[in-house]
Amino acid sequence: MPIFEYICKDCKQPFEALILGSRQPECPSCHGRNLARQFSVFAAGAAHPGAPATAACGAGPST
Repeated sequence: MPIFEYICKDCKQPFEALILGSRQPECPSCHGRNLARQFSVFAAGAAHPGAPATAACGAGPST
């Protein structure tokens, strides 16, 4: 089930919402539906024990 990140354009509150089907999300603070969907990154763990864990994709400088 996808979890999306939004910012309410009315009260500027950021929040996450679990969206099922074609359901429209609403702001938990003001219950508005004037929302801006945000791009989010995901984190990945180590492939095997002892390997260094990776940071969230796209975060930080690349080396």
